[in-house]
Amino acid sequence: MENKTFRHVLYICITILLLLTGTACQKEPVEEEKEEETINPEADEREYVLEAVDDGDIIFYASDDYYRYGPSIMKNEDGSYDAWFSSPGNSGSQWDWITYRHSDDGKNWSDETVVLKPTPGSKDQCSVCDPGVIYFGGYYYLAYTATDYYEGKGSYNMAFVARSKHPDGPFEKWNGSSWGGDPEPIIFYDGGKDNWGIGEVSFVILQEDLYIYYSYIDIADSYIGLYKADLIEDWPSSIRQKGPVLYRQDHDSVEVVYDEHFNTFFAFTMEGRLTEGSFLSVYESSNGKDFVKKMELKNMIEDYSHNLGVSKSPSGHIDTDKDILIGYAYGKDWGKWNTRFQRVRIS
Repeated sequence: MENKTFRHVLYICITILLLLTGTACQKEPVEEEKEEETINPEADEREYVLEAVDDGDIIFYASDDYYRYGPSIMKNEDGSYDAWFSSPGNSGSQWDWITYRHSDDGKNWSDETVVLKPTPGSKDQCSVCDPGVIYFGGYYYLAYTATDYYEGKGSYNMAFVARSKHPDGPFEKWNGSSWGGDPEPIIFYDGGKDNWGIGEVSFVILQEDLYIYYSYIDIADSYIGLYKADLIEDWPSSIRQKGPVLYRQDHDSVEVVYDEHFNTFFAFTMEGRLTEGSFLSVYESSNGKDFVKKMELKNMIEDYSHNLGVSKSPSGHIDTDKDILIGYAYGKDWGKWNTRFQRVRIS
């Protein structure tokens, strides 16, 4: 009887230990499912040429007001463009705001309007930056990077989202269960507070799924990750973790798009960010998850470039039958960055 009691107690102790160990080791649960479907089996074997069409236009000079960076650029059916930018905040408790501009031709831009600010006393109270915008169901969904940790000076970030029926707002923030009120992250970061965390979201809509790409950066890992969500009004409640898709080496944040001409995913990024000799590179994936570098372009790309955006349709698609408008920040001195928009071509 004593032996049975001892074995029973030992079994319970071991079970508890295993449960605790498994919980402690798991940072981000990944949904188990079948292997990602290959959208275009020919994509992995195809070779491409990436070239600059022009040297573009500077649409913001750092001497005006420090910087604009990380543009999210939407190309509408009528050929006009909407663009959102990270900009300086109030020079005090709010480090960054998000601004908006419109263009009928991609060259001449409207005056700037501030469309999103931090909510004081909330989980995004320090800063809102790195806009990533998608449109469906009558709403513009604007994802952004934010933190409430003042002491970190830009660390312990998480991904948030707000929505509006108009590109210039007003925007209402996701509160964890619905829209409006104090914001809650859609992707939480649970690492150390001095690590950068999670943010820099870009979206693609394909086959009834919303693809949500984001940066994950801490002392243990640095990668681009993927979630998927259902195309419903309260889609943040349906997101499903798919795991890393591209481990970061020398490249910056990415802008993922789906190309309707080649039927494949492209991830655009700047490599050698903020250094002399920085250049544009493009990665490809046949399924939206496994990315391989396919193209590089240095000619006519500025040195010290970073935080790139790519013009795409409201659903996150491009058509490489046509020129692609890209935008990025650049400048040698920290925080004093011009913003250049220029056209590139993939063939």
